Amino acid sequence: MYPETILPIATHVPHAGTEIPSAVRHQFIPDQKALWNEILRLTDWYTDELFSLPGVAKSQSPISRIVLDLERYSQDDLEENSRFGQGVIYTHNTLGDRIRHELLPGERQLLLDNYYRPWHLRLETNIEQQLQRWGYCLLLDCHSFPDEPFSHENDNGRSRPDICLGTSINTPSWLLDACHSFFLSLGYTVEVNFPYAGCLVPSRFEGNIRVPAIMIEINRRLYLEPTPLDAYPLKSTPLKSAGFHEVQNDIWAAMLSLAQEAAHRLE
Repeated sequence: MYPETILPIATHVPHAGTEIPSAVRHQFIPDQKALWNEILRLTDWYTDELFSLPGVAKSQSPISRIVLDLERYSQDDLEENSRFGQGVIYTHNTLGDRIRHELLPGERQLLLDNYYRPWHLRLETNIEQQLQRWGYCLLLDCHSFPDEPFSHENDNGRSRPDICLGTSINTPSWLLDACHSFFLSLGYTVEVNFPYAGCLVPSRFEGNIRVPAIMIEINRRLYLEPTPLDAYPLKSTPLKSAGFHEVQNDIWAAMLSLAQEAAHRLE
């Protein structure tokens, strides 16, 4: 009945995938190298490994976010990034160049039906099952980010931190404080809602005090080799740096610490 979990945590890792399904490949420009360079820029590389603490309920997808962004609003009029061609369905890359043809009638709905809604249903199911099993569910929104902003982003000259924490109505002060303090204690620089803000929580659980949630984003400079994009051949992936496993161990330790804090607060 329940996922095989030993911790009251549900993670969602929406941006680690790199696949463009054959069923939708015709929607994109033919230049495979240009598409792969965009995937290199946008993918939250290895976050499926960094946050893969055994015993938690996991939601992750093999599909690249250039096909469909699982964390965007499904309606473009609600999604700020749609003005850059990067709403729920990407039409432009981070440089402002078009990478997708105009969709035919019905194609947008098929994308939402085939990729967006099943993933969100999986996430909701994992949360619900954790609630039934434990009485509460710590929800972690798991990402990474580049050390330099994209062309359409403006950091106003601020240096990007090692760790970015994002909050929502489901982020109680005890959870934010515990997460912030834990990473600081390990020597990381930490910012809240910078360079990215918010935390995805399915609408049916918004405001539910039994579903405390926080977004954790890791700066890729901490765990990837700093190699220029043009140095990667087609389909080759970034190299993990020597610090990868240390970062992974620290993230797992943070997750365990937050689970302990949640148990103290909610059991």
